[in-house]
Amino acid sequence: CPLCRGSIPPSQEQISEIKMTMFLMNNTSVDDPNYGIYAREVGQFEAEYGEDWDGTTIEYGNDFVSIPDYVGKAVYQGDLRTVLQWLGKGNIKERANAKLEDGGNISLLLLAAMNQHHDLMSYLLLN
Repeated sequence: CPLCRGSIPPSQEQISEIKMTMFLMNNTSVDDPNYGIYAREVGQFEAEYGEDWDGTTIEYGNDFVSIPDYVGKAVYQGDLRTVLQWLGKGNIKERANAKLEDGGNISLLLLAAMNQHHDLMSYLLLN
């Protein structure tokens, strides 16, 4: 900060983006060409804001359902049966609008789109 000479914390957008990048990096094989890109982005963030940053500075509202980690991983890995089972266990409208907090607060629909799961995208849009 130019006035107090203290460090400026990351913005909410930066925090959401780095959480998503960390999620992708943790769920990508080291052999994948994208792994190096994710690792470099995480390294740059840590260099700027410190390695001990733990992501606790962002506060999410309680107005949405949180996607469990195993469901987020299932979407990423193409295990749509697990995703559909989770969707069917509760209020479908709430769960269709769920967000993955550890993935940068990304929605289930966007996660499905990023992984090109067109059938799941159609299902979510219809509900």
